[in-house]
Amino acid sequence: MFVLALALIACGKADPKPAPPPPAGSAAVTAPSHDLAIFLGDQKVATVPAADVAKWPRLDTLMPPDDRRLGRWEEIALVGTTPQSIHAPSSTYPELVPAVFPGADGSPSFGMFDPVELGKHGTPAVRTDGVKEIHVKVNQDQSRGQHEQGGGGGTDPNQLKLSVKTPKGEQVIDGKTLLAIPRENVPGGQGEGWALTTLLKAAGVTEFQTLVLNDANGLALNLDKSAFDPKTSIPFVKLNRSGVLRFRIYKKQGEGWTSSGDLRGLVAIEITK
Repeated sequence: MFVLALALIACGKADPKPAPPPPAGSAAVTAPSHDLAIFLGDQKVATVPAADVAKWPRLDTLMPPDDRRLGRWEEIALVGTTPQSIHAPSSTYPELVPAVFPGADGSPSFGMFDPVELGKHGTPAVRTDGVKEIHVKVNQDQSRGQHEQGGGGGTDPNQLKLSVKTPKGEQVIDGKTLLAIPRENVPGGQGEGWALTTLLKAAGVTEFQTLVLNDANGLALNLDKSAFDPKTSIPFVKLNRSGVLRFRIYKKQGEGWTSSGDLRGLVAIEITK
């Protein structure tokens, strides 16, 4: 009887039975990868982790420096849930820039954005979700895309600073403030921007006779009050695809408008009188 009791006690302390194996055909559940692969043609040139996708980077800034000019891009091929191709993006969408951003489920999405909408992390004009790979085909003709400022790619418009100097002091319109100012249609043209008078009002300037505009390269343009007539002459500022402020004067000519006085990279306005 004593031996039998020991045997029963030993059985009570035995290890439990191992868990049964998972059913045939089942797979372990893993977190989905949100990395995005960037290709130049078929050559992988970058991997964008989820943390960087969340920064809404422009696609051209993810490419090698020599291949960032949108004017040389022949095609953007998107591989993922819904494969899609955009032929000649610079010609098809001349006012938009390509970027990647997190979709509703956190996975990478692709969009063609108005530069201001991208700066505000707003709504793309063209959108594709569930993107795993992006292949960019570039025309190797170096003469293409030469109209683009710098080496291609674009800066963050939130980092812009527009100085407005008056006899009473200086006001600075920063990028965040600028992007929040409602835009107007380009006179007789494509896209949106701001009449120069709108930006001056944002800096508290409503009365002036003469002023000087300065760009990032040191070029200056003098204007007087005669250049400001909403019916015939409209000084106008637009955020271009390079992420800088481009200034032009639009003048009424017949039924249309012509532009002159071009400054790229406007950084300062000085009220001289």
